[in-house]
Order: sequence, then C-alpha cells, then structure tokens
Amino acid sequence: MATPLLSAAVLITIPAFGAVPATAQTQQTGTVRQAHSPQTTLADQLTGRLGSQHAGSYVDGAGNLVVNVTTAAAAQQVTAAGAHARRVDNGIRPLTDSKTELDRLAGTAGTTGLSWGVDVISNTVVVSVPQDDNDAATKAFVKRARSLGKTVQIKRVAAAPRPMVGPGDAIISGGSRCSVSAIGVKGGTDFIVTAGHCTKAHASWTTKDGQTIGDRDTTSFPGNDYGTIRVANGSLQNSNAQLTQVGRPAVGSQVQKKGSTTGTTSGTIRGYDRTVNYSEGTVTGLIETNACTQPGDSGGSLQSGTTAVGIVSGGTTGACKTNYQSYFQPLDEALQAGGLTLK
Repeated sequence: MATPLLSAAVLITIPAFGAVPATAQTQQTGTVRQAHSPQTTLADQLTGRLGSQHAGSYVDGAGNLVVNVTTAAAAQQVTAAGAHARRVDNGIRPLTDSKTELDRLAGTAGTTGLSWGVDVISNTVVVSVPQDDNDAATKAFVKRARSLGKTVQIKRVAAAPRPMVGPGDAIISGGSRCSVSAIGVKGGTDFIVTAGHCTKAHASWTTKDGQTIGDRDTTSFPGNDYGTIRVANGSLQNSNAQLTQVGRPAVGSQVQKKGSTTGTTSGTIRGYDRTVNYSEGTVTGLIETNACTQPGDSGGSLQSGTTAVGIVSGGTTGACKTNYQSYFQPLDEALQAGGLTLK
C-alpha cells in the first residue's frame, strides 16, 4: 500500500516542475545536527537542573515557555530564569513510570487501536480509546490502566489510528500512494525519506507520471515507522525547499504537515514519545499533533518553519474534526538510522 510524488505538498520535484538543480552538501555520515530554539535550550537547562521536581515543559498559546513543577522552590528557579512556572501534582518520574508500565502491555489483547503517552499539558499519561471500542479485552486493559492511579487519564476518541496509506498523488508503487518527508544524502547519493509502512509494502517507486525514482533501501516498521528509497534516476532534481535543519520543537509549538492527500495543514505539537497500537503492530516514540492527515499523506513532512521535524505515520481517518490526533515518526531518528544528513 503506497502513494505518488509530485504535488505542491511534496519535497521532490522534476525539471518540468521548475526544480532547482541538486546540490548535495554532505556532512559527517550518521550525525544529525539538532536545531535548538532559545526556548528549547532554556527548557532543557531547567528540567536538567530541577530533576524530579519538574514534569515537562511546553509553549502556551501566547508563545511563553511553561515549565511544570511540583515544588515552590522549583517554581522560583523557573521564574528567576525567565520562564513561566506551573504547579502540578505529578512529577516526571511517576508519569514516565506509568507510561513504561503501559508500554510493557503494548500489542497485547485489548490494546489494538489504542495509543498513549505523557501529556504535559494535562499532567497525565493520556490513554486514547476509540469511542466504539468496548469489547471485554479493551475494558480489561482500561481497568488496568486506571489502576495506575491519578497519573493516568482515559480519553475516548473518534476512531482508532491507522497508518496513512491510500489513493492520491505523491510517490507511487504497485498502484498505491505515499508522500515524501525529506531528502537525505549520503556519499553523494540522494535518498527519499518516507514512512516505513510504505517501503515495507513496496520496493520500487516512481513519480506520479511514471518516472523511475529508485528502490527501497531501508525499512523499519512496526517498532518504528521510517523507510528510505535510494534515488537511482539522475534526471530527478531533488530539493528540501525551505527546510534547512532538523529538530524537535517544544510541545505547543505551531507546525505544518505537507502530504499528497490533504496538502498543507496546520496544528500544534501535543507531545512526544507516543505509543500507538496499529492493527499492523505497535510503534513507539511517535510525535502527536492535531494537524490533519489522511490516507495518502503517509510519509509526508512535519515542519516548523525551516525545521524538519517528522514523517507522517498515521492518524484518525475520516473528517479532521475537533480533538483530531495525528502521529509522526521523528525525522532525526530516521536520518540517524540510515547514516543520512538533510540535503
């Protein structure tokens, strides 16, 4: 199951679409340089200094850095450093302990279609359960999750997440369609980075008008959700457009998703390190946002300004309504695994 490549939402182009010539600039193989905003740097410094007294950080609607803390002393340190302190009940350790406990059950009966992760804004581990999923196994899992106490919140959502594959316009293989996240480079060779569930399903890829791109180079799915395609067609002019760096913006940051089905959509980062139990298998370490994704967007790009952030993995199918959930594989991990740098 896959998808084609040359729409305005996709990062690979051919000469007929006015693409710029390929000018690969290689860096040390396997080293992905993270972009850090001043807020991210300050958040890292504060949470490292506070230890168990913090419970994560995020950017609020006004653009302020907010650091969750559990003590008055920690709040004073945060305020003195120029950030906003927010007193919460659950520290980072009990939250991560609860998520670790749930992760041990990933892929077991009752977890298919569910997802969970530490949500710093609600100061809980949010377990998302499809509203129509009420079978005995799911009820048993939910009961077990509730037994972890106040660190866990059960949230009913519209539908189960699924990998985003379907008909459309981006990269094509076997009559299926996916999208492109970014162009990586290694040893002077270009690689398309996309979703692992796309490259696992199909090996050889073309543009939407039938031009050869190349063959699958790597695939990791489930567990992760990234894959790469070695570009074998020298006539393709590949560009990352405005993307110049790779990073993980703070929770609450504004992001844009580019995919071949829904084009460019906007939202905010809801959290990192999400565990998602697709019917095809469990994937861990995903980014959650509320930006719209639909089948065919799989493998597409999550961006924040000039920073490349992630790869479309999945989300709730159907209309993108309130409380929509979409999931992305972090791009830095995919580049690191393939020994690639951002072109």
